[in-house]
This record gives sequence, C-alpha cells and structure tokens, in this order.
Amino acid sequence: MFRVGLIGNRAHQMLFGPIFEERSDCQIVAVAEHHSEKAASLEQRFKIKCAADYDAVLEDPNVDFVCIATDFYLKRTLILKAIACGKHVLVDKPIGRSVQEAREIAHAAEHARVKIVLTYPLRFQASLAKLAQAVKSGEYAKVASFSHHWIRHYPDSDLMRYVSYPTPARINGGGELMNNGSHAVDYVYSVFGMPRRVHCLMENLYWDEYRQFGTEDFATLVCDYGSFSTRTVTGRTKVPRELPVVNTVDLVCDGRYVRIDNDDYTVNGARLTLPAAPLPPRESTVQHLIDCIVHDRVPQSGVHNGLAVAEIVTAAYQSAQSGDFVALPLADEKHPLIGAEDQVIDGLLD
Repeated sequence: MFRVGLIGNRAHQMLFGPIFEERSDCQIVAVAEHHSEKAASLEQRFKIKCAADYDAVLEDPNVDFVCIATDFYLKRTLILKAIACGKHVLVDKPIGRSVQEAREIAHAAEHARVKIVLTYPLRFQASLAKLAQAVKSGEYAKVASFSHHWIRHYPDSDLMRYVSYPTPARINGGGELMNNGSHAVDYVYSVFGMPRRVHCLMENLYWDEYRQFGTEDFATLVCDYGSFSTRTVTGRTKVPRELPVVNTVDLVCDGRYVRIDNDDYTVNGARLTLPAAPLPPRESTVQHLIDCIVHDRVPQSGVHNGLAVAEIVTAAYQSAQSGDFVALPLADEKHPLIGAEDQVIDGLLD
C-alpha cells in the first residue's frame, strides 16, 4: 500500500486525488495547502485535516510519495525538499518556472533513490503513443513536417471559474505556453528530442486576465530540427465547449500522411484501429510512477525531460521578445519575463 500526501490545491489536485482514492494500492494519508480557502476545499473533498505547512507532509514518515499541485514558483522548493526527505514525487507539470530551477532539481535528483514523474498524459494517449513509437523506431522515416494543435475551449469570460491562475510572470513564469502548452512541448521533445533552434509568436486573443499580467493566452511555436520543423499551436479560447479540447496532429513522412484527431488515427486516409490503452492517460501517469517505484525504472517523463521542456519554453519566450530564432542549447538561460533576482524563489509570495 502506497501512502500518499497531497500538496497544494491548484486546479489539477482535484483530478489526481480521486485517482489515488480509487486505487486499491494507494491511500491518501496527508494533505497540505498554505492558502486557507484552497485548504478548506481539500479538507472537504478528502476528509483529512489540511496542514498549512507543506513540510508537515514532506517530513511525515507515514508518507511514501507526494503529489505536488501548486503554483509553479513553489515546485523547486517542494521537489528539492521531497528529494531530501526520500519521498517519490508526482508533479503536476511543469517542473518549474526557469531553467535554473529545473537544473537544480535535476542535479539533486541525479543520485537520489526517489522517482519523480511529471504529469504529461499526452505521452500515454494511445494515438500519440503509437505515433511516437512509429517515428522513433524508424517505421515513419524521413519526417518532413509535424504540426500539433493543442487548444482548450472555455464557454464564457469567467476564467477563474476554471483555474487558479493566471498570475504575474514572476509567480508562474508566463501564460499558456508555460501551462497548457508544456504538454505539447513535452510531446515534441519526447518524439524528436531537442531542436536546434526555436521561434515563437505569442498573442493575447481572448482573456483580459492574461493581458493585464503581460502573458499570452495563445502561442505558436516552431522547432527547427534541420531537415524538418515542427509547429505547435496552443492556447485557451473562449468558445462553447461542445468540443472542449482540440488535439490534432498532422505528420508527413516518407510515403505517409498521418492524421490524429484525439483517438482517431488515419494513415493516407485509412483509419487504423489501435489497441485500447490499459488505463486512461491521466491514470497512466500515476501508474507509471508506481511502476517506476516498484520495478526501479527510469521515468519516461522525469526531471531531465522537465529540464528539456524548461529550456525549450525559455527559448520560446526569448524568441517572442526578440522576434528572432533562438538557438539551443541556450547561450543565456534567463527567462525574459522573470527578473534576474526572481529566476529562483524561496518562500511564499501570498
């Protein structure tokens, strides 16, 4: 039986907490949230007294692993503490706001005997997992083009009904590319590796809440791999939610045009029937952490993948400011929306 501690009550904790509840091999034994209103909803939902101090969960000897769902600026502090306390970690993406934060975590985890998994369910979606396997195995050779539209629709103007952000870049490091877009960036990296350079355009198209903080609600990211490029369009719209998520991929390679629309997978117009995944994508991220713990495996979406996403995203924000391509590895790792003194933050901001 794995004893689980829930840390933070950002949007996705209410998605992952019930997954642990439903598993016969997991039991939620502790929760923590420093914000009193968010703490009250955690207590109400999981019927456990909520600590205001995150260390109360991290230092609890009765906790085997923690699920961290906090504002992004807290990730570095909490993950480093979890490593020091010998706790395995499920992190509601991304790993942090800046490359420096991600690099510190990767360094601390290098020789630690804990498993750290970032929650990137796109990796476990049956159609996208099939595409990744086909590209990496060489079945889909001579890739010429890859495009991914990864967009969330919301039906009205009250953004705070759905999320606990946006917030100033100092806290979360940016807008939708940092948040929802990190899923798509992780997927591109998982399939093709680190690009040679990136170019990004960022826009405020729908949400005043993002505009007031100078962050984007839409981004178009191009990753240059030399012989081909990838294009990722990601953001948050304000349209009716009959189709809440746009998740479409087009890939052109030697003799094949592959089209994915959520779970629908076609090659040259012919639909493929894919084997059903053993679990839904989000549940698969939890299972993946448990498998890594039990079988001592290296996580697919671990800290080094988190570091790579941080580098690509930081390069994208640099590109959006300069209007130019930005080469990788970065010559300057500073996030341009975060002041020099805030590339790493210790402590609470609210």
